[in-house]
Amino acid sequence: MALRVRNEQKISDDTYRNFPLFSGLTALQLKQIISISKILNYKKNEIIFWEGDAYKGFYILLNGSVKIYKISHEGGESILHLIKPFESFGDVPLFEGGNYPVNAQLISDSVLVFIPHKEFIKLIKNNSTICFNMLTGFAKKMRRLTQKVEELSTKEVTNRFARYLLEEIKKAGTDNFPEPFVRLNISKKNIASYIGTITDTLSRLLKKLQNEKIIRVAGKSIFILDLKKLKALAR
Repeated sequence: MALRVRNEQKISDDTYRNFPLFSGLTALQLKQIISISKILNYKKNEIIFWEGDAYKGFYILLNGSVKIYKISHEGGESILHLIKPFESFGDVPLFEGGNYPVNAQLISDSVLVFIPHKEFIKLIKNNSTICFNMLTGFAKKMRRLTQKVEELSTKEVTNRFARYLLEEIKKAGTDNFPEPFVRLNISKKNIASYIGTITDTLSRLLKKLQNEKIIRVAGKSIFILDLKKLKALAR
């Protein structure tokens, strides 16, 4: 694994406050969090941690993209989460102990905020705001994971991909545009793994949706030509 370097760029208090985990903190509490944080630069394809690695702390993605995944006994990869900016990950063992239960890898060059385990636990022992925010975050992650398990077991690939596109255009803030679009910053292989299929199947599906005039692909961008039909496919 390549060596990570400290990023000398300062991150403002307002940036930290935009992290859902730290929203609602006082200025003093925020400064305490900043004092124990480390800003780390990672390059595309670097591994942040492997499943089974000793737990050191958790991360918040500042910019870039990260995939959280498991590897089966047969060597197959299943992506559980695609982390977007301002989302935290690697926080499950924070309270229950144990090692990292999954793998985390960079999909693109990224900057992360690292919060060390022991120092963070000391800070939150008497801080109900952070604890509540973390519980809320855990609940949202559990709901997303439960939804994904249900989709993988009951939905067809077309349904899952349509839902994925709808989620992505909403995150991109283009869902109310005349022609909603999303720019894909991850490979087809990663998208296919995330929706529980293979790259060839995804490629055929993209071609089919284009032929049906539901989407238009331009480079790494996907434009939605018929949002009504896409929503119908996602049901």
